[in-house]
Amino acid sequence: MPPRRRRTALWISLVAAGLFVAVVLVTGFLAPGFLVRHDRSPDSAAASSQVTSTGEPKTSRTPFSRSDPAQLRAARQVAEEFLRRLNANVIDGSAGAKAMGCPGSESLLGGTLLAVEPPTQLAIPTQGEVRFRDPVIEVDVAGVTDQHAVTGYVRLQPWQDHQPCVRILVIRW
Repeated sequence: MPPRRRRTALWISLVAAGLFVAVVLVTGFLAPGFLVRHDRSPDSAAASSQVTSTGEPKTSRTPFSRSDPAQLRAARQVAEEFLRRLNANVIDGSAGAKAMGCPGSESLLGGTLLAVEPPTQLAIPTQGEVRFRDPVIEVDVAGVTDQHAVTGYVRLQPWQDHQPCVRILVIRW
C-alpha cells in the first residue's frame, strides 16, 4: 500500500489564495475602492435633468462637487457643531454627536467616540484645513481629550438632499 500523502501545503495554498481574493475584493470595492469608478471630472457635478411625477423636468445637483465652495463651508459648519457637542459631552440622543453620523456609520463612529473622554476641548485649528478626499470631505481638528493633546480630522460625507453628515472622527495622541 502506497504511503498517504500529506495535503498540508495544499490547504495552506488554498487558504492563502482565499485570503488574497478577500483582501482584493474588500480594498477594491469598499476602502479605498480602487475598483469602483470615480468620476473626478469637474463636469460630474453639473446639474442633471430629471422628470418629476407630474412630467415636468426638475434640476438637481449631484451630492459632490469639487468646484462648489459651499460644500466646504457646509462641511466646516457641521464639523464645528459636531465638536461643540463632543466638547459639551453630549454624545447620545437626538441632540448628541452620534445623531450627526451618516446612515450606516453608527458602529464606525461609535467606536471612535469611545476614545473621546471628558474633559474635551476639540476645535478646528486656525491653520486647519477643510479638503476634498473623494468621495468625502475632511476637516482638521486639534485640542485636548481626557487631558491628552490630540490632532486628527472629522470625515464628512456630502449628501444631495441635506447637509453633510459625519462618517468618522480620527484622533491621534
